[in-house]
Amino acid sequence: MMNHLIERLYREKCDIYTIAGKRSREKAAKLPPHNIFEFSTTGLDVKYIIQCVQPETVIFMGAQDDAFDWKSDMTASNYSSQLTNVLIWSKTNYVKHFIYLSTMDVYGGNYEEALTEELEPGTDQVKNMIIYNGECLCRLYNDAAMKVTVLRFPIVYGPSHFTYERLNPIEEMCFDAKKRGMIKPMEYGSFMVIYVSDAVDAVFKTMAKEKCSQHIYHIEGNRVTTNEELSSMLTKDSDNPVKLSGGWGKGRKERNISLDGKKFSEEFRYSPLIELEQGIKRTNQFVEKHFEDLNEKELTAEEREKKDAKEQFKKNMFTIFRKARRIVENIVLFAVVLFVAYQYGSMDMFSGLDFLLLYVLVASVAFGIGHSILAVVLATGGNIYLRMLETGHGISAILSQYSVIVQFLFYFIVAIMISYTILRYKLSMKEQDEQMEDLQEEYELIYDVNKTNVEIKKVFEERLLNYGDSIGKIYNIVSELDVLDPEKIAVASLGVVRKIMNVKDVCIYKTGQGQYFHFIESTTEEARNMNRAIKLADYPKMQQALEVRDIFVNHQIGSELPRMAAPIYSENKLIYIIMLWNMEFEQLNTYQKNLFLVLAKIITTSLEKGYQYEVVGRQQKYYENTNVLFPELFRQQIIEKLKDVSYEQAEYSVIQINMGKESLEEISNRLRVLVRDEDKIGKLEDKDPFVYILAHAGYADVPFVVNKLNKNGVESKAVIINGF
Repeated sequence: MMNHLIERLYREKCDIYTIAGKRSREKAAKLPPHNIFEFSTTGLDVKYIIQCVQPETVIFMGAQDDAFDWKSDMTASNYSSQLTNVLIWSKTNYVKHFIYLSTMDVYGGNYEEALTEELEPGTDQVKNMIIYNGECLCRLYNDAAMKVTVLRFPIVYGPSHFTYERLNPIEEMCFDAKKRGMIKPMEYGSFMVIYVSDAVDAVFKTMAKEKCSQHIYHIEGNRVTTNEELSSMLTKDSDNPVKLSGGWGKGRKERNISLDGKKFSEEFRYSPLIELEQGIKRTNQFVEKHFEDLNEKELTAEEREKKDAKEQFKKNMFTIFRKARRIVENIVLFAVVLFVAYQYGSMDMFSGLDFLLLYVLVASVAFGIGHSILAVVLATGGNIYLRMLETGHGISAILSQYSVIVQFLFYFIVAIMISYTILRYKLSMKEQDEQMEDLQEEYELIYDVNKTNVEIKKVFEERLLNYGDSIGKIYNIVSELDVLDPEKIAVASLGVVRKIMNVKDVCIYKTGQGQYFHFIESTTEEARNMNRAIKLADYPKMQQALEVRDIFVNHQIGSELPRMAAPIYSENKLIYIIMLWNMEFEQLNTYQKNLFLVLAKIITTSLEKGYQYEVVGRQQKYYENTNVLFPELFRQQIIEKLKDVSYEQAEYSVIQINMGKESLEEISNRLRVLVRDEDKIGKLEDKDPFVYILAHAGYADVPFVVNKLNKNGVESKAVIINGF
């Protein structure tokens, strides 16, 4: 059911996170994109996941989760601890809605009428009692802060996504019908079923509703059916007779429960869409398509059960053999020691040696505390036997001697002390091993939590960077300005503004002498509506807005001015104007204006950083006390502006300056007031007698620049440099 739920939520444009089993990564390849956390819901991982994801809704699969082994004794505590853990952390992290998926089996009786939510459940089956206890637990957490909704479903059926999953009851019937021509009937004569997509629809409607009127809802299936009806449907689909297995009807109940889902249907406008015949047909088609895989899976499971039974039998026999062998070894050791004591105990050299005490010591060390007690009993019996042989007295006379009792107690104390010491040592080693295991588990938990945080970080980064015009997306785009060349920053800002403002036509002007601003670059030809050089004073409305560092917005239709313009300041001086053209009229709103203003400030910050870098690194770029670039840097500027550009299309041109007898510093000072900031001055070779200007003007316009220079006493001419 979870696989179908993932598909539905993906279609509804939801962000999906799953805490699932070991095969969840394998399933993900065939399911819509969703975020997977392969952690146990009983651990602290759930806390960190919910804390970081901050979901609006948490769905606990409950009775629909087939990962639980209901035959295991640990399932009850495991199920309850998982549910409690998820509920606690959902509540703590302000989850709005918690949905618990239950089943009609919590009633587990034979009811003539359809069941309403008011009827109290009662069942004698362990699985259903555990699920109902989960419902009671959910009721404790239901309040105004976190709405908890319990959905009780009839038998959910339909085609599975993957053949290695557990088959639902109807799939098992289809498989048995295909393989054996005989199906195992349900426990009851009639029962209600619901197709998986209808069940998922009910879950989604519950999730989408802001406020539910009650805590528990019954979800009604398409209709009630019987074993005989399913048998006839499968016979029709397979064209082969399908029979009910032998013994049908003996000890079985005539009717099963069905749910009354009127309240849910009325409140959520819900009704099952898939007819029973259609649902059975789809399920049967899935089984037929994957019959070979399912059959192999069943055979493998049977072989595994047989193998496990054999392994368990071998294990039990080995345990019995090992215990019996220890007893035999103990007795054999006693027999050997007793023989030695009988043969050599009377000799003078062994007169002070107690062979049986030595036996007790060896047995206590070698065999453990249980066998040490046996050794004490055997040693005492051996001692009595030797005394009987030595004195010729009967057993009653020997037992009446005080020394025999003292010797027995001595043997017993020695055996207990040695066994206790060894046991304590083993327990100490076991505790160390357990501590190591705990440390290893703690390490793995920390590792998993860190892994979880990394995954969640990536998820939120992607969400943040791809969500509309969020700050994350703005940051991602503005990172293109992370360069240190002011000119490159200015050009890169065009692309940044175009992406974030969603405007195709963007251009930028740079300040020049007086109140003139010169065209630098544009994204399209349509963005070049104005002259290459403009005087800001000629546009008083735009000037008024830009001088107070505000965004100029042009609401006039047919105006020669841009739709929006933003100022870029540096040290209280207007240095750039970014203009937007051909914007849709509905884009001229306060939101877009504020967004453009934020971008202008971000670009300003990047330019300031570039200017600071340029000041610090000036001695690595310019001749001392000049604005003349070193040859390698100047040639690089020429390559960037003129390479692969034809003479007629060039937006830049090269002007040669004859230095005459002037020094490099003197010519630089003269040119500083005659050229624009975007024009670059440099030399092609260090010993070259000429200085060159890379002027921001095409060769068609360069005569104006040359005449200006010549009138001011700077001998110059336009040149075309070979190779560029």
